[in-house]
Amino acid sequence: MIEHFSTRSLTGADKLSYWRGLMAKTYAGLSTDPLSPHFEATVSRWKMGGIAMTRPRATPVSVERRLVEAGHSGGPRLKLHVIRQGEGRAIHRRREIPVRAGDMVLCASEEVYRFDLASDHELVVAEFDRAVLGAAPHWLDDAVATRIPREAPSTRLLHDFLLSLWRECEASPLGLPDDGYDAVFCSLLLASLRPTDHMALPSRHGLLERARAIVAARLADATLSPATIAAEMGVSLRRLQAAAAAQGVTLGGYINERRLALAAQKLTLEPQRSITQIAFDCGFSDSSYFSRRFQEHFGQTPRQYRAMH
Repeated sequence: MIEHFSTRSLTGADKLSYWRGLMAKTYAGLSTDPLSPHFEATVSRWKMGGIAMTRPRATPVSVERRLVEAGHSGGPRLKLHVIRQGEGRAIHRRREIPVRAGDMVLCASEEVYRFDLASDHELVVAEFDRAVLGAAPHWLDDAVATRIPREAPSTRLLHDFLLSLWRECEASPLGLPDDGYDAVFCSLLLASLRPTDHMALPSRHGLLERARAIVAARLADATLSPATIAAEMGVSLRRLQAAAAAQGVTLGGYINERRLALAAQKLTLEPQRSITQIAFDCGFSDSSYFSRRFQEHFGQTPRQYRAMH
């Protein structure tokens, strides 16, 4: 059965306070900030099998998932946002994604993301455990934090299916029975996300080259890791690790080798800098750890290496 909520009967600051509380209860960690002086919003929500559905309508807002979701049963969750009306942008996994009416964006529920919707808008949102998709294909993670364009026929089919479900549920006093509709949703969703020839994912070789360029530019950053590189590239860590493995390397090992090679160069060319300073310059946050790794790699301590070169 569909539940309906609205700010229309409230006045002044009570509208925003009520809405923020309602959204935080619906989606843990969700915050709302108006982008215009006048704020108004309504939302309908219901559950279809293992899929939680909402249909918010609001004046311009910025909506952010700030906290990692906790307390739910099951595994990792995904959230599909279908832009029914309006336009704006989504920011997820360090990517800025422009969106317009008809587009869709898939988000990882446990990660931080934000939608800036600069006009009056309406969305259909479906949140579900990843497990409901069954043995998900290897490319599913790469569809997260990307724009799923309205031009694709499979996108329009899923869009129409969701709207038909809402209409049928609203027309039935008791709502729709759980009669396989969630399975149809999953099939249509996977069809919408599947890469096509004109939306091909980067080759493994291309991914590794991009990763190497990021490593070269950020060796001094002590936070640099395979996970941060994957996030910056907008791909899954698993896919990036597979690209590296196909070339016979590990990304973590490659980062370490490049840092040590740079350190060896600096030890020779910058005799005025201390070993601790060079360790920090090359992305090591602990000089003792740096010295151990350097000796393992070169067979000499940094001090011995400098004296010999």
